[in-house]
Amino acid sequence: MATPQSGAADKQLDADDTSHENQAGQWKPSSHEMMVMLTLAVVSLMVSLDATIIITSLSTIIRAFDASTTQGFWIGTSYLLTCAVTMPFTASISNILGRPHCLFASILFFTVGTILCVVAHDIGLLLAGRCVQGVGGGGIIILSGVIFTDIVPLRFRPKYLAIIQAAWALGTCIGPLVGGAFATPRLWRWVFYLMFPFCGIGLICVPVFVRLRPRESTWTEMFNRVDWLGGILFISSATAFLIAISWGGTQEPWSSFRTIVPLVLGSAGLIATVLWERYGATEAFLRHSLFHTPSAFAVYAGAFCQGLILYGQLYYIPFFFESVKLDSPVRTGVSLLAVTLILVPTSVVCGSLITRTGTYRWTIWAGWVILTLATGLTIIWDAHTSTAVWVVVLVLLGLGHGLLLNSLICASQAISLPGDEGAAFAMYAFLRTFGMAIGVGIGGSVFQNVMSVKLEDLNLPTSIARNAEAYITVLKAGNQPDLAAVINAYTYGFHGVFAFLCGLGGLALVMCCFVGHFAIDKELNTEHKLDSGPRMSWRLSKMTKNSQSQSEGLSQSQIASLKGSELDNLGNNAA
Repeated sequence: MATPQSGAADKQLDADDTSHENQAGQWKPSSHEMMVMLTLAVVSLMVSLDATIIITSLSTIIRAFDASTTQGFWIGTSYLLTCAVTMPFTASISNILGRPHCLFASILFFTVGTILCVVAHDIGLLLAGRCVQGVGGGGIIILSGVIFTDIVPLRFRPKYLAIIQAAWALGTCIGPLVGGAFATPRLWRWVFYLMFPFCGIGLICVPVFVRLRPRESTWTEMFNRVDWLGGILFISSATAFLIAISWGGTQEPWSSFRTIVPLVLGSAGLIATVLWERYGATEAFLRHSLFHTPSAFAVYAGAFCQGLILYGQLYYIPFFFESVKLDSPVRTGVSLLAVTLILVPTSVVCGSLITRTGTYRWTIWAGWVILTLATGLTIIWDAHTSTAVWVVVLVLLGLGHGLLLNSLICASQAISLPGDEGAAFAMYAFLRTFGMAIGVGIGGSVFQNVMSVKLEDLNLPTSIARNAEAYITVLKAGNQPDLAAVINAYTYGFHGVFAFLCGLGGLALVMCCFVGHFAIDKELNTEHKLDSGPRMSWRLSKMTKNSQSQSEGLSQSQIASLKGSELDNLGNNAA
């Protein structure tokens, strides 16, 4: 029989439920939720820093190991490749095993990979370390965003997701600067040593703060729920496909069987994966429901294109400054600050505006217009381009990417069906990273082929194009008799890359014009509930002891779903 106190508790619970249902204009994160967000921001900064710090220190590392240009290429590409292919399956497993366990395991993988890179004394061990880092980095990237979909309502997600996006963008853009500072024969290992403080913070803070409870089930049930066949088929097929794309036209001719065989097998495997996920898998890790409308196809295509363009620019713009402008690695990193100082605040402001206005399409359209325009302007760059001109172009690039980072994520989740928000972020993050992995390979193929054509016209050896990075030391020595002609060939090759990226941006702009409007005032729908751990248990025990009659009015499921702030209220009432 309900007492007056239990009736008051019921009213309090009803009021709390109402406040969560009517989330627009009211929702604010608790201190626990803010600590989760900050933890995710720190590990995201680590991963993005690791992905780009290699760019300006790569030539130094190649010389330290006496490695070939091909081996040097794979120091960066191996990380992106393993990062991309493992992301969707990691997100799927986290639905079953729990987000914190998978995130902790990802950080552990990243830490082990970093240790291998630090102790490496041959190129083979370094590449192995980069692959292990990639597995961990992919898990960190995708789980950070998925956890946000578990704790933050969609209307407010762009505003608070800007915390992670800003950390990711900051690491991405300062990576080349930091890498350039350590680009010396004695200091290059510090590009990996720098990761250890972030790893330590992640390994401590994730178990302490990131506590989300998945649906309860036995280990046997969890094992049987995992789509092992689909995961293995996808990872192996995507790896073969990316390897073929990465070395096709650069290390191996497109007509070579070493390119054709993995390309065909990878493509066939990906098609088989889609068919299995659609018709055979009991609990598919690639949900076909994510593509229930043409707008979804447009948004995911936009994510792929932005990833390809972003990493293509982050790789080839510094390459341009070091080869054509003959800048040092440090000066090149400083030059990229023109992007950072605009991209990060633009992403934050964009997220706040989306939350305030409830619309996201205008930011997508504006972002693609500005990004395509700025990418087109890079085609006019040459050895004599003034500082004022390239700074303005870099600022525009930062503005365009900043507008797109948050808006595309928000659009993917607004378009998704109820309960698919986490899977929607996973698909967005995978396709963006997939684009990054392809971007360097395709860009390299375009650059070498276009530069080779120009070298032939200038009666210069085409081998310079195949060893373009290693040849930078010859250019900076200044004793090359045909220095101006070689720099002209470099410039011609970069124009080919930038033209390709500009065309891709224009295509993405056309596709995203068809993105429809979907409401972002959606109820938070997830099986993974935030758990306050021992603190919650202590409060619940105190509540029960002090007011048995009050707690009798609540079901166990209601009590378990209460947030820390709600338990505070009930605890105070009981006291």
